[in-house]
Amino acid sequence: MKKLFAFLLCLALVICVFAGCSKADGEKYSDAKLIIGYTEASAPILEVGKGGKATGFEAELMEAIFDGVKGDFKSYTFEKVEEGYELEKDGGFFDSDNKEYSAGLLMGVVTTNKGTFNEDYSFTDPIITNRIIAVAAKDGERTGFNEFLGARVVTVSDAAAAALEKNTAIASVCKNITKENDVKKALKMLDDGKADIVVTDEFSFMPTGKAKSYKVFDGELDKIDYVIACAKYSGWKDAINEAIYELKSEDYGSGDEFTPLVEKAFGYNASAFNWEPTKTE
Repeated sequence: MKKLFAFLLCLALVICVFAGCSKADGEKYSDAKLIIGYTEASAPILEVGKGGKATGFEAELMEAIFDGVKGDFKSYTFEKVEEGYELEKDGGFFDSDNKEYSAGLLMGVVTTNKGTFNEDYSFTDPIITNRIIAVAAKDGERTGFNEFLGARVVTVSDAAAAALEKNTAIASVCKNITKENDVKKALKMLDDGKADIVVTDEFSFMPTGKAKSYKVFDGELDKIDYVIACAKYSGWKDAINEAIYELKSEDYGSGDEFTPLVEKAFGYNASAFNWEPTKTE
């Protein structure tokens, strides 16, 4: 088993299976309640109050799709788990009476490019995507990724810094690269002529509402896809894909109810979810 890494900010999401739990671990595990775990509660993905009340994107998404994926579960609850929680692949856990249950686990924000995650688990189509983009002054001379030569570059967020470092062909021609944790301060450096290009993630940039005030280069340096994952061959993946599809489709319920949830949480449409059911003759 490999560790899953929870990423700060997120939409990421994972459903998998508890293993080896017993009554000594607590009576909260049952065959009637879906356990939704998290390593760290972080807005806008998830916030959990002292009374256990969960809010944020994960909470609202689960509330919206629970009836479509719950199976025999009657309810669900959010429980904090240790980072690096290890998951069984056999699809269940046993209590001290040797009774087998099936339980689900929703973990913070999970991406598909950590360790052997792609090999060890099945996962949905990408639900949330965080693109690493480049931004320059609206009327400046630099307008694309081929114009980093001699540029004074500021990175915002660890994800943006890592993406630029990975793109050595671009990073190597910059005049200098500095890091600023506050996207608004980084953009002010553009305004004041102290920087030529800001490399940032959309999670940081888009909620500022300043997309039209700057030149956003076409394309991206990288993108981080967040998924709901589950134990291999468990069947959760297909059920969740379909539930989110129906939530997003104009043909079900009250129309597209998924996109408003995303925009409410992230300040823009951060979703790249485009799964569709397989068409049969």
